[in-house]
Amino acid sequence: MHDWDSLTEAGRIRRLRPLAERALGEFPIEPLRLRLVGGFTNVIFRVDTTDGPYALRVDLHQDHSDEHVDIELAWLDALARDTDLDVGRFVPARDGRRYVHASAPDVPGERRCVLFEWVPGRTLGAGPTEVGYRRLGKLSAGLHLHGSEFTPPHPPMAWDRVFYWDESVDPVVVFDPEMARYFEGGRREILDRSIEAVERAFTRLDPADAQVIHGDLHPDNVHVSRSRLIAFDFEDVTWGHRVQDVAITLFYERDHPRYTDLRAAFEDGYTSVAPWPVTYDGELEHFMAARTISFVNYVANLHDDPSGYYDVAFPRLERFLDTWAS
Repeated sequence: MHDWDSLTEAGRIRRLRPLAERALGEFPIEPLRLRLVGGFTNVIFRVDTTDGPYALRVDLHQDHSDEHVDIELAWLDALARDTDLDVGRFVPARDGRRYVHASAPDVPGERRCVLFEWVPGRTLGAGPTEVGYRRLGKLSAGLHLHGSEFTPPHPPMAWDRVFYWDESVDPVVVFDPEMARYFEGGRREILDRSIEAVERAFTRLDPADAQVIHGDLHPDNVHVSRSRLIAFDFEDVTWGHRVQDVAITLFYERDHPRYTDLRAAFEDGYTSVAPWPVTYDGELEHFMAARTISFVNYVANLHDDPSGYYDVAFPRLERFLDTWAS
């Protein structure tokens, strides 16, 4: 039997299945079948029951604390109570806990498990349309209005600097000497200039306007099901600004051939609910660049060789500098 650290990602996911089965015994459902549907930072199992499907999220990389998930689920509770926004809903355990911890042989420690109602449909990212992005703009604005009034049970992580994730989860490694070979050919200068440019954007934000934001409302965290547009995966809830959240949402389709139309549709939907949060030309692009820089570091922590992502990221940063930071 291989130890956990020597397993591939697929091997680790296979080890989590017995753990998931144990965790399900804590919830008020009668599972008929358990199927793996995805895995990255978490593992998602579809749980079929006579009452319909559910989704069990099992912590794989353990990069979110219990306190952070408390914030996520408390906000989902408040959104369900206070609004008619269509968001993912979780199912408490039989004893009322919002999530449970479970263990299994040959899996180190315990893993946090959260049960959600199944989110039907397909991702907006699978077929982005102007109609979908207009609805996404309305949904984003609604979340922002509620987030501005929501008091989380713990302080969320704050997006107040470029590398804002907890160092214990995502240590800043891009300046380490052993990373130098990945920043040859002018990439080090591009990274340094980009960091300098986006840091100026952070200084222009008014701390008084900071609030709870989704922090990861991208097109693959939204499902389209007939007339419904459902937002889920609130695990990266952040203390930040509305413009930053909008930058995250629009970040993923910025290379789409119809990006200009999608962005305009999003803005049209957003402004039908709340004021547009962008205060100057290029503000969104600065926080998109901040997202890219954050990913440059994240991928370096995640993969032994980040070259594939860097081949995409650095041309984007260079275009940002040429257009917005020259």
